[in-house]
Amino acid sequence: MASLSRPRYELRIGALTSTDSIAAGGPGALVVEREIDVPLDLARLRLTDRSDISVGDDCTLALGLGTTPERVFTGTVVEVRADVWGATVVAAGAMTALLDLRVTATYTRSSVGSIARDLAGRAGLSATDVAEGPTLPRFVLDARRGAHGQLRELAARFGLEVYADRRGALVIRAVPGGGPARGAVGGLGGFGGAAAAVGVAAPGSAGAGPVRHGAEVLAATGRRRPPAWDAVSVGGESPASTKGSKAADWLTSDDDASLGEAGRGDRRLLTLDPLARTKDLARDLADGTLQYAGRHVRLVEVVVPGRPGTELGDSLEIGSAAGADPDGLVTGSGTVRGLRHRLDGIRGYTTSITVALPPPGEAVG
Repeated sequence: MASLSRPRYELRIGALTSTDSIAAGGPGALVVEREIDVPLDLARLRLTDRSDISVGDDCTLALGLGTTPERVFTGTVVEVRADVWGATVVAAGAMTALLDLRVTATYTRSSVGSIARDLAGRAGLSATDVAEGPTLPRFVLDARRGAHGQLRELAARFGLEVYADRRGALVIRAVPGGGPARGAVGGLGGFGGAAAAVGVAAPGSAGAGPVRHGAEVLAATGRRRPPAWDAVSVGGESPASTKGSKAADWLTSDDDASLGEAGRGDRRLLTLDPLARTKDLARDLADGTLQYAGRHVRLVEVVVPGRPGTELGDSLEIGSAAGADPDGLVTGSGTVRGLRHRLDGIRGYTTSITVALPPPGEAVG
């Protein structure tokens, strides 16, 4: 029989360093929420002592369950709320820099990935996992809008997601499936003997291995919904492939020359996109838009003993005893789209993981 494992943590805010062995600041609860569909990662930290923490301080948090703590959050303090019992500190992820960036720029013959890396550099972010995507004849950024919103919209048109990893680096990649279910934060209890009571019954549960009902899974919910569209047709606003990517921006009389289609079915989205300057780009836009529309089709949220090693975009298998889930609503293999780590003295260390499953008959990409 596997022994229970004690939660571990290492919190750094400005000059404060607090660990499970030396609890400087008296942490009462540590909550981290990260979702692909939400631009900012958030950490909410309850302390019994403010410890001279100020807005603008760097903040990192590492968690573990019987193992060396692993980084789960990187960001900056954006709010400090003090009361007679202590303080609540709110920190936002590194993507704040890209959200705040406003710039005018024109890109020619540039890929989506090269545009993203340039913006990351301007915002002072590193970019570790960036898909190149197609090469665009021309793309213009407007300083009246934030760079993050424009980059996110551009990426979504090609089925790509924009988010930050747990170390604050920019990620742009295709991630199958949909948005996370949101849970309430709950009470903020202090750490104590109860924190050691939530353990792990199987080795490796803090890593990237599968989770199982009746073993690691403490709670689960699932839902299904239809995709936004069954099919997508994208047309260009220029002569497109009849003249190539150097064509002027006049309207074309030959709609088929710049038409891209994806999917099949009666619920079809018809749209014009100025990026569809070639037939290939129109097809890429149709494929990407259809893929993006399927993000919320099949979602499962499981609560498990703390898994600091799980990252957004990871593949995860949710297993079950034979016959326990005949409809497949809360089991299957999919992609992680939401993470919520919580460490407190009531529940110990748990992780809520939202997994997007592929449509029936399809495998995880």
